[in-house]
Amino acid sequence: MRTILKFAVLVLALTATSVVVGQITSPRVLSSSRSTSATLEEQLMNRLKATRDDQRAYVRHVVALTKAGKLDRKLVVAVERYALRRNPQYPFPFFERALKYEAAKRRVHLPTVKNFASTRPSAPSAGSTSP
Repeated sequence: MRTILKFAVLVLALTATSVVVGQITSPRVLSSSRSTSATLEEQLMNRLKATRDDQRAYVRHVVALTKAGKLDRKLVVAVERYALRRNPQYPFPFFERALKYEAAKRRVHLPTVKNFASTRPSAPSAGSTSP
């Protein structure tokens, strides 16, 4: 009788709790249009798991080059899919490396993510005096 009661409580506990499965991403700004499909920027940010500020800045730069017509949208999506096939857990480095190679073949200069990290404004040091 006790084992049946324990089993019933276990089943009740498992069915009462909700199971949540999903990717934890950094906050993003949704597109202003009422479309149900994601923009290229949203798609790249989420699928490539761009979580750091420099990675997000890199993705925004790639999207800007795409909008300017310097990079083809089909190329960017194809490289994204390649990166996801190479490493689904952390595809961003593969995306960066492959897109830089493909962009160079098309004579488009694409800086590395490190360049975006090094160009961020630095905080003033605590020991300095300002005039």
